[in-house]
Amino acid sequence: MSLDYQKLINWRFPAVTRHYTAEDAVRFARGFGAGLSGPLHESDAPYLSGRKALPVIAVPLTDGEFWQQNPETGIDWRQIIHAEEALTMHRPLPAQGGVVITQRVEEIFDRGTEKGAVMLQKQFLHDENNVPLASIDVTTVLRGNGGFGGKSYEPAKVRLPEDRAPDATVEIVTPSERDAIFRLSAEIKAAASAGNGKSMMRGVGCFGLAGRGVLQLACDNQPERLKRLGVRYAGPMYTDEVMRIELWHVQPGMAVFRMWSVGRKALVLNNCYVEFSA
Repeated sequence: MSLDYQKLINWRFPAVTRHYTAEDAVRFARGFGAGLSGPLHESDAPYLSGRKALPVIAVPLTDGEFWQQNPETGIDWRQIIHAEEALTMHRPLPAQGGVVITQRVEEIFDRGTEKGAVMLQKQFLHDENNVPLASIDVTTVLRGNGGFGGKSYEPAKVRLPEDRAPDATVEIVTPSERDAIFRLSAEIKAAASAGNGKSMMRGVGCFGLAGRGVLQLACDNQPERLKRLGVRYAGPMYTDEVMRIELWHVQPGMAVFRMWSVGRKALVLNNCYVEFSA
């Protein structure tokens, strides 16, 4: 399918103001598995009482229109793959309040007709006084849109240590079907069920669950210490299964990690990283 590079780079996204209550923040936390039994049960308390907001709720707050479905984009939306995501925190999110969301297409790379294109999108969250709160980098593979003659793509590489065991681990239960507000939408034509009533989770749910675990492992559950969290999606995550996060400290203020399904022995996130203050 044809892709108009300049049209997408200039695509206009209207600013959106979104207000959220403490109850909304709690609902998002539950969508990330907070409150379920396990080692994070006690550390979830501030996010389930409405006293604090998990930093990773910034991602569902920016969740909006599936604009890639607009025929004018030229994007073959049925062949989109959510590849990577990174959240940068400029200051902790309030437990409730209003955010102004803006975004733009940062760049589109060409990997050829067989591999498709890679689109980098940037989203920004400010408070209503224009104070920056967070920014999100979204990397999407457009499998049906390669070969338009754009720049070649060289992804950033994150390596996990192969010569030593993880420095910290935690196992987290994914949301039950009842609390799975981030399950895959029925309109997306993909395998949304793993059988036995389990639904596939969207990337936002996977990101949030991992962020919740890494906040504990790297930041001692202190949201103000989180600077940046980046993940690379490697496979699906389902409701009602156990995820294991393995984290390695590589230098002061930085760690790398991965997350995999214990029951299926399958990677869900790989070559991920977190940056934090001491």
